[in-house]
Amino acid sequence: MAGAGDYLGSLFAQGRSYRHLHRVLLAAFILVTIFVLDRYRTALAGTFGMTEPVVVEVVEEVPVVSPTPGKAEEDLSIERAGNSTLGFHAIYYINMQARYDREDAMALQAYISGLDIQDFPAVEADMIDPIGMPPSHRPRKLKTGEKGCWRAHANIWSEMVRTKSPPVLIMESDATWDINLRPIMSHLNKHFVDFLRRINSTAVHDPSWGAKNNAALPRRDTVIDPTHVPADNTTSNSNSTAPPLPTINYNPDDPWLSEHWDLFSVGQCFEHPQDKDINLIFPDPWVPEGRSYFGQKLGNERVVRKSGGITCTTSYAISHTGAAKLLMRSALDLDNPVDLLIRRLTLSRDLVAYSVMPPVIAQWEYRGDVGMTERGSQSDINGGKHVDTPENANMKGWDEAVPEKNSVWTTKAHHRDVTFEKMALDVAWSEILGDAQLKKSWWDPKSGD
Repeated sequence: MAGAGDYLGSLFAQGRSYRHLHRVLLAAFILVTIFVLDRYRTALAGTFGMTEPVVVEVVEEVPVVSPTPGKAEEDLSIERAGNSTLGFHAIYYINMQARYDREDAMALQAYISGLDIQDFPAVEADMIDPIGMPPSHRPRKLKTGEKGCWRAHANIWSEMVRTKSPPVLIMESDATWDINLRPIMSHLNKHFVDFLRRINSTAVHDPSWGAKNNAALPRRDTVIDPTHVPADNTTSNSNSTAPPLPTINYNPDDPWLSEHWDLFSVGQCFEHPQDKDINLIFPDPWVPEGRSYFGQKLGNERVVRKSGGITCTTSYAISHTGAAKLLMRSALDLDNPVDLLIRRLTLSRDLVAYSVMPPVIAQWEYRGDVGMTERGSQSDINGGKHVDTPENANMKGWDEAVPEKNSVWTTKAHHRDVTFEKMALDVAWSEILGDAQLKKSWWDPKSGD
């Protein structure tokens, strides 16, 4: 019996040993599991849809310092109105393929006055076909050259309407200006914004889809044109208080506040007297004395006004609302040259237009005594092929005037109100070549060199 007891005791001891081992193994398994779960909890959480608390690092917020309202915007707007595109989206000049002379004159002027200009192709006579022209209640009224001129402008209008472009400045290829054009335009900008305030200007109707100014058009019989406000914003009653000016803020992103107008002419040759009393006369050091404004003598002054209707499209800024109006008008009835279309739509007060007198930009032509008139170089409207300077042409200018002035250009006679302190083409030689004399670079008949 003793042997049996010993055997049972041995079995009992072994069982206790196994249970102890199991406990040890179980404890080890639990510790390993906890370690693994802790080490790889992020991966396991993504696998089993478990969430992990997100720790957000708190960073002290640094306030954004915005430009000081008022003066800062004014200074920046005025500065941008005198930048290389004069505050507009672009400056386009329209040029015929054969007019290399105008292309070079434009390049020289832009070079010395700091402008960034883009060539926009003209529409040549051989590109005009009656099938592509809009209807007209005055058929055969326009010459082929006038149709091409209109279409070149209309191509820009069409592009602006398609892209809802910001305002651009359009020039004819024979445009000229004062070499100080950029500071002149900066100076004008300040007074133009002041003028808009004084006439209580409001944004024009914008028919484009989703535009903020796309409201119902007012009835024409309820439209009241703004009255002229004196430059000092006072009234004849000394005891009265001048009404506060409307809130029209400077906008550096749109220095000329294009939502307030359709067209702004800075280069026309004539202006209709309609609305001439809606104006602001301001001092301008770049305007020589001697001009007048509808009988009113001017000193070193310029006038910004509500346009009565321009003649000549030498240079004008246009917004996409203006482009849409002119494109609509000419697509419905092409009954006038481009400048008279603008004039008629302004006279009817369907085009919100402003202008500057004396104009900032004019047209140049060649002196009449250098042989260019005989070539037909003074105008592109008539079109057609031309002949070179004939032997009997008037060439007297080459004797003294041209070598003395180092210039073959002058402003066109019909730009009567234009006056420049330093016409860019007149000073281009001295700006580029200094004191060099033209005759010294001529062919010498004695030496043959």
